[in-house]
Amino acid sequence: MREYDQQPLVSVYMATKNRAYLLKRAIESVLAQDYSNMEIVIVDDASTDETSVLLKRYSGNDERVFWLKNDISQGAAAARNKALEACRGKFVTGLDDDDYFLPSRISSLLNAYDERYAFVCSGVVWDFGHRKKKVDTKPLEFNLEQQLNYNHATTQVFVERKRFLEIGGYDTKLCARIDYDAWTRLILKYGKGRRISCPTYVLDRTEGIDRITNSDFNAIGNLQFIAKFKHLMSRKNLLNQEFWALYAKGERLHFRELVPQLLAGNSMMKLKHVVRNFFAP
Repeated sequence: MREYDQQPLVSVYMATKNRAYLLKRAIESVLAQDYSNMEIVIVDDASTDETSVLLKRYSGNDERVFWLKNDISQGAAAARNKALEACRGKFVTGLDDDDYFLPSRISSLLNAYDERYAFVCSGVVWDFGHRKKKVDTKPLEFNLEQQLNYNHATTQVFVERKRFLEIGGYDTKLCARIDYDAWTRLILKYGKGRRISCPTYVLDRTEGIDRITNSDFNAIGNLQFIAKFKHLMSRKNLLNQEFWALYAKGERLHFRELVPQLLAGNSMMKLKHVVRNFFAP
């Protein structure tokens, strides 16, 4: 690990609601990091399950765990912003309450951090329960044009807290795509993002969990994202965003649209979508 005069404090922020049965795994994965100078800041967005009991126990046993509670649910974006405001670290990175970190998550991102980039991120592991799949593991430096084709920053980034606050945090007006939107705005203000190959974030893809990505909000959020950044988008960007909107709604990509879509990039994803929708039983 690269030597620092003093190890900087890293804050892991989380928003949670009624997922006490998953939250324990998320918290434990942060406490198990191989980097010591960190804290966890959690906002309980008006949970009605055992979340408060769990958080009281963790914060009472470990001074690195700090939590706040909303009496009335404010939504994920507002809850994350509240957590960001309470963070004390020079650097911050997020964790969804149904996901978890691998032990070298913080140290690998800190070692890769370079202030010339807006942020640093990594590939992810999709955990389907019966199998795991590594995604977006190719090292990459990506600019705004590339980011508007596809969310190369994946699900969470490692960034200086002051930068996140300077862009206004998460956009509370969006129904979904709040991560994609935030990373795009960071690139817009601070330049390219950097992705390292080592996947240290595990994204829970098992069935039976209510998620924004499984709801109508996902499709609405896609359209909101397009409307927000359309003035910055190239023709290729627009074609790709049209595909992601279609993909979110589970709609078919017709053959007459296939050639221009393939020329716009993300061709393998689009071919798989066509096969799945036209030929799968």
